[in-house]
Amino acid sequence: MPHPRSLIRAAFVDRLKDTTPAEERVHAGRLMPIGDEETEPTLPAIVVHTRDREELQQRSPSGWNGFEERLCIVSVICIAQSFDDIDTELDDMAAAVEARLQSWVIPGFESSDPHLIDTRSEDPEFSGSLTTGATTLRYGVKYRTPFRDCSNPYVQEEPDSIYRSGAYPGGQVTAGCPAGNTGEACPIGDAELFSQ
Repeated sequence: MPHPRSLIRAAFVDRLKDTTPAEERVHAGRLMPIGDEETEPTLPAIVVHTRDREELQQRSPSGWNGFEERLCIVSVICIAQSFDDIDTELDDMAAAVEARLQSWVIPGFESSDPHLIDTRSEDPEFSGSLTTGATTLRYGVKYRTPFRDCSNPYVQEEPDSIYRSGAYPGGQVTAGCPAGNTGEACPIGDAELFSQ
């Protein structure tokens, strides 16, 4: 199963392809691919990555079969070259990206609601009269991932029983439940209980 970040990056790439001045040149990852016969990537282009720090927003109160909600930062980097006004070229790309991602629902992440956090531009590079520049648009995307994705090892009731909620009043259990035991009792031998 791919990590949610991988699915989110792929969804951004699919959403932006052929809808901005970058056309089909939208890539996931930190680097743009270079063709066999090319020495430089074709521009304009967009790179989508998630290398910024990810924040834990909340964790479900249940100690077992719970979830974590995380805030993933998706960077959409618009890269362009111009003999005239690089800032206008980048602003046009950024406007197309913002319009395409406005009110967008990510497939499989219907409750995520990506929102623009900030925008920044890098100092341009000059090669004669040709200028290369980049603008980064950072989007926040909240997603949930399983936390202790297995049942409470101290409860041996039926799967639909209320006692399998993961709450254990008066104490906590030691770690060690394998994540592959979703929905089954955790096979921890001689687990210890610590009183509160």
